Amino acid sequence: MSDPLLGPVVGATLLAPHLKFSSHSYQSGMGYTLVSEDIVTQKMCDLWNAPALLNNPMHILAAANGHAWLRIIEDRNSTSTTPLKTQGWMALEVNVANVDVIRKEIDTTVFKIIGEPAYLQISDAIKAMQVIGPCDEVSYITQIDKPVPPFNLPMTQARTGSLFIPVLCTRNRDASLAFYEALNQVTGLKFDTKVTVLNNAWGHDIEHQYPVATLQLAGNCLFEIDQVTNAQLSVLNNDSLPSGIAMITCMVDNIEFAAKRLKLPIHHIDNAYYPSAKVILATGPAGELIELLERPVS
Repeated sequence: MSDPLLGPVVGATLLAPHLKFSSHSYQSGMGYTLVSEDIVTQKMCDLWNAPALLNNPMHILAAANGHAWLRIIEDRNSTSTTPLKTQGWMALEVNVANVDVIRKEIDTTVFKIIGEPAYLQISDAIKAMQVIGPCDEVSYITQIDKPVPPFNLPMTQARTGSLFIPVLCTRNRDASLAFYEALNQVTGLKFDTKVTVLNNAWGHDIEHQYPVATLQLAGNCLFEIDQVTNAQLSVLNNDSLPSGIAMITCMVDNIEFAAKRLKLPIHHIDNAYYPSAKVILATGPAGELIELLERPVS
């Protein structure tokens, strides 16, 4: 199998009606560290087609492992979204050393528990809990005890670690998977599985199965694609970004290939959040936004 062109995942961007509250929630409740306070520049607005965000404040937060992957942008006019019922980026799966420690210490007045720690149906090596955070974002907080072939997944000794699986909600698994397979030049896996938090959100029987796909990326990362046929359209904000998980940022090995395939221009942005200056913004089949960054030469 050829090496994936996509990956690793750089991070995720949340749209927050109240930046300081959301940022503080991750710092106090999840042990993240504020590493950068900045504003949205004109070049970012041009890339995102979001003129309303010009000069809005944003924070970059690092998990306990030192990876500064979480970007939160303030939009006081943003509309709330309905977790687990909206197309686009539905959840962020984040690596931790011990999920039971997080469950014991997390501030449940800010992070609503929607799934208690439990081992997954697909593996007895993966224990996870699920929460809804201050920006209506869903997080899967995941402890990986040992390798889980055929997947390449990370393990960490840090209290909190990197984002390694962005989870996409789509009405059409096959169309979404085909879009990312074409960019990644690697074939994904398709299967049906129980997704307990989705069954609870939609009122399905607890054993109800969903069409799911996974796509292996470089850097021990994956995309997960969940088909939810009745999912609503993303909540859009005028001249801004989508509510909740606004976008995912991911490296790509050949940005010229990606730009040509997607028929998109390459932008040049120098910012601490980006590991390189060349970036494009793509819209996937479910309306999700994904920034693709040129992968730096090691």
